[in-house]
Amino acid sequence: MPAFAQDQAPADDVVVSASRVPLKPSEIGSAVSVITAEDLQRDQITFVKDVFQDLAGIQITSDRPGDLTSVSIRGSDNDQVLYLIDGIELGDPSSTSTQYQSDHLTTADIARIEVLRGNQSSLYGSDAIGGVVNIITKRATDEGILVNAQGEYGSYDTLNSAASIIGKQGALDFRLTASGYKHNGPSLADPATGTSVEEDEYWRYGFSGRVGLAATSNIDLQLIGFWQDSHSDLDNGNSDNSDTVRKKEWAYAGQASYRSDDNAWRASATASRYVAQRRYFGTWNRADGDLYEGTKDVLAANVSYDKGGIFGVSVGANYEEEYTDQLTSFSGAFDAKITTKAAFAELVLRPARGLTITGAARIDDNSRFGSFDTYRVTGAYVLENLIGGGDVKLRASYGTGAKAPGLYQLFDPVYGYSGLQVETSEGGDVGIDVNFGSAFSTQVSYFFAKTSNEIAYDCANPKPGCYINLGKTLKSGVEIAFELRPADWLSFRQSLTYLEADQLTNPATSIWVSLRRPEFAGSTSVTVKPVEQLSVTARLRHRDRNASSSFSPATKGYEVVDLLASFGITDNIEVYGRVTNLFDKQYQMAFGKNALGRSAYGGIRLTF
Repeated sequence: MPAFAQDQAPADDVVVSASRVPLKPSEIGSAVSVITAEDLQRDQITFVKDVFQDLAGIQITSDRPGDLTSVSIRGSDNDQVLYLIDGIELGDPSSTSTQYQSDHLTTADIARIEVLRGNQSSLYGSDAIGGVVNIITKRATDEGILVNAQGEYGSYDTLNSAASIIGKQGALDFRLTASGYKHNGPSLADPATGTSVEEDEYWRYGFSGRVGLAATSNIDLQLIGFWQDSHSDLDNGNSDNSDTVRKKEWAYAGQASYRSDDNAWRASATASRYVAQRRYFGTWNRADGDLYEGTKDVLAANVSYDKGGIFGVSVGANYEEEYTDQLTSFSGAFDAKITTKAAFAELVLRPARGLTITGAARIDDNSRFGSFDTYRVTGAYVLENLIGGGDVKLRASYGTGAKAPGLYQLFDPVYGYSGLQVETSEGGDVGIDVNFGSAFSTQVSYFFAKTSNEIAYDCANPKPGCYINLGKTLKSGVEIAFELRPADWLSFRQSLTYLEADQLTNPATSIWVSLRRPEFAGSTSVTVKPVEQLSVTARLRHRDRNASSSFSPATKGYEVVDLLASFGITDNIEVYGRVTNLFDKQYQMAFGKNALGRSAYGGIRLTF
């Protein structure tokens, strides 16, 4: 990824995750959503995972603070979604399949989130079968120093606070952010199947920062990092117990970027490390302090050329090392390492006005599984200035992907299986985007995907209780998102998803079963600004039932209403509040995980 474009707050007309060559939105053939810091503030989003509830094609399994949450893009598994923060690849090699858990990631320092749907392995490698979540943190662009602070209190003794100092002096810029969150919610255990005996305490605090130096007018140097510590209870549907997990995670990176005077040539080099450390306490099947630690190191380089003419090109290489050290009585201690070398190239063609075609290819060389290749093609065609002055973009994409098994799946003494093979996938989408500026915009997509050799936990084969390659999964559906602003004081936002997701678990019997994904899901928001300083939003979220599985029964569908408001006292002081689950609906996003009832929160934001 071009680090300079990635890590500065990019211009609104550049989406940096959609290509290794920076493209304008009109040139992107994939489905992508962009969430800004203003969107996060308007919707009063504290945790990154809650952003996904209002995006078409994306589901999460829990909206409770600190709860273990899976994020699914177009029916994918959580481990098929790649997370990036300022170019740092996140992923825990000590987890079952090297997935990143975004449960504790807050929005205090975020300038922008880009969500890229569909297979992106040719651009980003093994973890991007389902899509990419690209997070860009705040960076100073103007001279001077700015301080932001926020404080919030609410139901269940919830305390949420954050403070940032961000500044620029000549060639040097910097940012430091500190944040904390504490919540004493009711037990996660389902009252229908378990007995609530204690509160589920959750807390987390963390720091993030970056320092940048414009060494010359063409060269940019950066140091970036974050650290956070968290404590969570581990209740489930049948047990309200004292099991807890203490998780520490940190990441840091050094980046160097070059841009030519005309911005045609760009080059970047990045060295990054991500570490996750989990310790368990109070569990019946583990000794207190059992340790799971994973480290992911990445070296990456990329060079691109694009002068905005008929073609652009990018080439790059990556070296990745994943290591885990597990000292646990649960299934036995082990340590393991795997490395991957990769090279990729991407070509952008603009053969006619309004038409952009991209093609990308990648080869990965894994120290255990050898070489595998992936590719992707996209097309976008824009019809400009139609009736009413709007633009219409027709787009399509198709790509292949591959994901290597995780270290835990391969080498855990009890649950691992060394005979696992690489997952492979193929899929694409077709869509139409209509844009009439701030007055109206919509995005409609049809998507499809097939995954073979998908890895899943099996209770019986090839030995009792381990991971195996099951048959295949098929997913298809429709995404619709639109925003309408009929007046300056009134806006509507809507997202809808229809998803069919099925798995062939036994090719010999040709029996397909539904995956635990809601068939229909949606979010509707109405925002009214009766005066400039006051904003009031009503939001409705809907999900259909989840299918049952061999591990859990189906969950019922639900509708939840939230009410949000904010008032700007001055340009530097804003007060805000919200009531979530306004009608006190009892519901579950996943079996056994009871959601919070009606809750109220209020806070203040300061800028000086």
